[in-house]
Amino acid sequence: MKPLLAPLVGDASPVTVIGLCKNAGKTTALCRLIRELEGETLAMTSVGRDGERTDVVTGTEKPEIWVPAGTLFATARGLLPLCDATVEVDRVTGVMTPLGPVAVFRALSDGYIQLAGPSAVAQLAPLAGTFRELGADRVLIDGAAGRKSLAGAEPGGCAILCVGASMDGGAAVIAAETAHTCALFAAPEPEEPGLRAALAAEQERFALFTPEGERLPLEREDSGQPLWGALPREKCVLWVAGGVTSPMLRTLARRGAPTVVAAPDATHFLADRSSAAAFFRGGGSLQAARRLTIAAVCANPWSAYGKHLDREELLSALRAAVEVPVVDVREV
Repeated sequence: MKPLLAPLVGDASPVTVIGLCKNAGKTTALCRLIRELEGETLAMTSVGRDGERTDVVTGTEKPEIWVPAGTLFATARGLLPLCDATVEVDRVTGVMTPLGPVAVFRALSDGYIQLAGPSAVAQLAPLAGTFRELGADRVLIDGAAGRKSLAGAEPGGCAILCVGASMDGGAAVIAAETAHTCALFAAPEPEEPGLRAALAAEQERFALFTPEGERLPLEREDSGQPLWGALPREKCVLWVAGGVTSPMLRTLARRGAPTVVAAPDATHFLADRSSAAAFFRGGGSLQAARRLTIAAVCANPWSAYGKHLDREELLSALRAAVEVPVVDVREV
């Protein structure tokens, strides 16, 4: 098999596979990565349910997850009867799911497994630590459709972004949405040391700084939201610890001031393509206290709903739209 993903993720861990839509090819990419990383002790989990032959929501076929002996995986106990690998319990996590409590298992033989792990981002970092304690060389996380926040689970990792024909709109729209997501993830860290230090130490939901990191007074509404009309007209940095949403960027865009919106990392940038574009046209920009990396874009021209795309057309559109390496994980 030609190595496609392993050279792109390098030594990063965790590697989180995220998708722009359902049936984008996340599990296919995960399975490819498992095969390419042969020789490493891998640990993995999923924030949804993965590894089943048929999607329990859409009824479409899905790839099964095969792992070699020695692999660690976190899944709900209710899925154990559906795993044909021989396993032993290594740790109980205390995380509960509708399918039962999540435990960490070790595969004692090669075989197929099903995954259903923690659904909250805050639960993934402790789980990754447990995996390492148990001897894992690398952690893989199978994310959920549209859940970009999962890519920020732990420092030192990277993301693989899966896109495909299951998204409506054709190759041009898929490429544009992919470019938007990649641009958000490319938001730079602050260059000024004072601002970097201020953002790293900030505990408030909203705060206001000069570009050098000096705190400015921030007028607020009774709800705690900033009083948008009272923000300075000169360049300033607005810290947002929660989600940077489309309405927020549209409001700032109408002001036409050179406001920098800073967040803990790019997973907090939730605004859609048109709102972000309006914000940028108005002189705004984005920064992230911690930079995240998309190591690769995986293109899937096959649609679970029968609306397949031409492979070369999709690959060409994506490669023209983004600087991130674009691969077809079905390539042999």
